[in-house]
Formats: sequence, C-alpha cells, structure tokens
Amino acid sequence: MQNDHQVLNPQGIGGSDIAALLGLSPFKTPLELWAQKVGHPTRATAEGIHLRFGQFVEPFVAKEYERRTGLHTFEHATPLHHPEHSFMYGHIDRFVMDSENTPALVGGSVVASSLLECKTTSAFNKDEWGEEGSDQVPSAYLLQCAWYMAITGCTHADIAVLIGNQDFRIYRIKRDQKLERLMIDQAKRFWYENVLEGVAPQPKNTSDVRLLFPQEDVGKTLEATPDILTSIEQLKEVQSKSKALDEKAESIKSGIMNAMGAAERICHRGQVLATWKQSKPAQRIDPQTIKARYPEIAKECMVSSPPARRFVVKELT
Repeated sequence: MQNDHQVLNPQGIGGSDIAALLGLSPFKTPLELWAQKVGHPTRATAEGIHLRFGQFVEPFVAKEYERRTGLHTFEHATPLHHPEHSFMYGHIDRFVMDSENTPALVGGSVVASSLLECKTTSAFNKDEWGEEGSDQVPSAYLLQCAWYMAITGCTHADIAVLIGNQDFRIYRIKRDQKLERLMIDQAKRFWYENVLEGVAPQPKNTSDVRLLFPQEDVGKTLEATPDILTSIEQLKEVQSKSKALDEKAESIKSGIMNAMGAAERICHRGQVLATWKQSKPAQRIDPQTIKARYPEIAKECMVSSPPARRFVVKELT
C-alpha cells in the first residue's frame, strides 16, 4: 500500500521504537509504528500519563542510582545519531562517569563507556524483572539499551527502575554487537522500504487492518480467490469450535457454582481453588434518566464516535 503522507519524524528510528519495529512491543505493532512515522490519518497519537509520570520521576531515579553506586550521571538533552546510519537516533537519559569533572562527550563524540536508562513501573509488573544486577529486563528495555549502545559505542548500559514506588533496582546490559547488526538490518529495511517508500508492513492483527482500511469503498465487490475461500471456511470452523468450547465452559462453571451454593470459596487441602463473592455496589450515571429530565444538558454533553467497519461472515446458500 502506497502512502502520500510526509514522514512526521524526520529523525528516523528512536530507542523507544525498536521493540515495536521488531514486533516485540506489547503496546505497538510494526504497522502502528509505521503509521506514526508516515503520518497516516488513522494513527494513534495519544500519549499515556504513565509516560509523562516517568519523565517527571526520572531525576529522582537518577539521583538514587548515584546514591547507590557512588557514580555520577550527566544529562544530554539533544538526540544523538549513529555515525554511519543517520536514521538511527536516541534520547539518552544519562551518561555515567566516575567523576563529576569527567566529560561524557568530547568534540561531539561520546567518550563515556556507560549510559543509564531510568524507568518506573507498577508493582503488578514486578515478575517481568529478574534478579537485580542481571540483564533480565523486559525485552523492550533491553532492545532500547542495545540501540543506544550501538549509537554511542558505550560498552554497557545500566537500567535503574523504581517498581511500585518502593522497590529500587539496578540492572546491567552489556553490549552485544551481533544483536546490534540484527537490529540495524531490520531497521534499515523498515526505514528505507516501508517508511520512506510509504509501503505499509504486513498487518499483525485485525486492529492493524482496520487502521489501514478504516472506510469501505461503497459498492465495491471483491471476487473471492481459492485462498480466501479456504480462509473463510477455516474461520467458520474455528469460530464454531470456540462457541462449543464457550458453551462447555459455561456448563462446567455452572456445575461448580451450584456445588458451592452459598459458600464464599472452595478449597482443597488448604489451597483456595475458586471464590464466589458479592461485588461491591457500583454507582453510575443513567443516560436515559439524564435524557428524560435534562434533555438540553444531555444534548450539550453528547459526543459522536467515529463510524467503524463491521466484519461479518455470511452463510453460503
């Protein structure tokens, strides 16, 4: 698919992009990243509050890292670019030096051997982090550090993370030039063949496809190929099996609930197997009451949602 939109980010591919580019981000697919870079009209632009909170807490995390290690960190506000591949850039959180009088850059070139990335995360994500001091960190952060080391030439990167606002840890990522080559090869293809040429990468899910084709061409009909016919039959078969499994699960669930009766939980040898508790009462605004009693206010507060295409598989006659 060709795209006539201008590239929004002329700097290229950043450290926070590389995991998505490689299909390893839990938040963004390669196609969603592409849509942002080329300025696709249906791209997602909203930034989560967790990103702004991370930026707000970054100085504290850096100071705690200094306190724990006795090292000194230095900010470098402007982005750095790879010496050979200009599309590769990075906003480094901090460089790490032994002394506060030692420069991290000389004549625009990085002389520091270590950099620091400052992170915050919820306590619910604690299991994603391994033993402190290891390199067992979420893949997106590991790739980000590898990307920055490729740009700066640093031999290692530390990640200081504050988990749940009370658990502070430091991890170390060593430079891996084999990983760098793999990342750079993939990034070059993505940048030159997808972004600059305006050619979308292959969709990974239905959300990707909806992003590419948000509206139908009214009246247009596509004649099914043998491959599409096979895919539709496979989809019907899988949906039928899924429905049967859902019905079976509901039947089993009702049997367990019936056995529990009024019991709050069911246990085996001291281990809780299942609970069936009353939820807390919830309060919500009834839109129908608002419309009936305060029609003018309801009209002023009304918002329209954009139309969305609905995919429906029809039965063959």
